[in-house]
Amino acid sequence: MLFLMLSIALTAGIGFYFYRNKQNNSRLQQQFNQVIGLRQLIHLLRFHRRKTHWVLSHPHTENHDKALNESLAIQSLIKTLLSQADLAHKPMYRILMKRITVLLDEWPHYSLRRNQVCHGKTIRHVMYLIDDTITQSLLCAEKDPQFKHYQTIWPIVLNAIDSLSRFRYSIENYRPKLVNNHQRELALHANIINRRMKQIAHLNHRAISHLQLDELRAEFDVIPLQDNDLTNNKERLYQYSLKLSDTIYLLFDMVLVDIAEELSVHLPPIPNKSVQNTVIKLNTN
Repeated sequence: MLFLMLSIALTAGIGFYFYRNKQNNSRLQQQFNQVIGLRQLIHLLRFHRRKTHWVLSHPHTENHDKALNESLAIQSLIKTLLSQADLAHKPMYRILMKRITVLLDEWPHYSLRRNQVCHGKTIRHVMYLIDDTITQSLLCAEKDPQFKHYQTIWPIVLNAIDSLSRFRYSIENYRPKLVNNHQRELALHANIINRRMKQIAHLNHRAISHLQLDELRAEFDVIPLQDNDLTNNKERLYQYSLKLSDTIYLLFDMVLVDIAEELSVHLPPIPNKSVQNTVIKLNTN
């Protein structure tokens, strides 16, 4: 009799363990479904920023579709994310939806700088939502080592993005008459970004090699900033900034992939038509 009772208790305990484990995995996958959507939203917003930058740089060119196909995808995706968000996060998603709605409606009236800044703030908002979801997922799964590891990488990613914003601001202020000062300033930001990316790569399990990052940094040195061709130099600097942006977000995505594997949840790859493969030539008059 005692043996039967122990067997029943053991069976019940094992069943409860597997049930609880299944529930936890289901909750983690649901949380990561939001991360997947937010990740795709960043992808769309970054591409939208590039296309709108190009349109704003060519104000006299006819037949530009100022509605942009990405706008429809962005609007649809943010509505879905809001509907799927848990109750505690809905206010942040509503604020994001409002910000996105204003951005999609008002960007044709923005300056180049304001367009960059508004897109950047919106993308940052999305990244904070990803951070909050990732943090909760790791804590709920009691993945303390992974949580501490992520908390080490996260501020470095933000610092790299901030440095990229300062690099782009320096591009806008670039003038041939002050080329030496601006060249030093641009080089400083490029070095800081390179150092930040190396830190992320060093901490990440599946990262870009330092050699690749050094090669990317070397591309800055061959831009002929001493020439008086302001338009060409600004264009090359902006193209270089796009490569920096692609690399930073690729490194961040690698962090997310690692965390998904640690939590045994599915995180699909970024679409084949990546932002990096659709870089638009910029006119920076």
